Amino acid sequence: MTWLTATLGPKGQITLPKRVRLVIGALEKGDLVGFMLEEKSGAVRLTKMDVKPAEESYTEEELRKLLKISRQKGGGSFASAKDFLQHLDSL
Repeated sequence: MTWLTATLGPKGQITLPKRVRLVIGALEKGDLVGFMLEEKSGAVRLTKMDVKPAEESYTEEELRKLLKISRQKGGGSFASAKDFLQHLDSL
């Protein structure tokens, strides 16, 4: 095990040391880093996170419907994802 340190800045931010970035594979600006908190022990683990869409890309029809919603005044809210999808189907 190797210990490394980083100084906490005035906004509570740190720069991950290069060796840490190499180990977790977070090497480019915009890479997402996830933190796992082990609250009882006070330990924190971190890893690079890869965000993948839940489904394949939207169809042209789905994009058209989403654009239509985005142009509506006042926006909208839905009680559930199912309600939202039903609303999309009604357009």
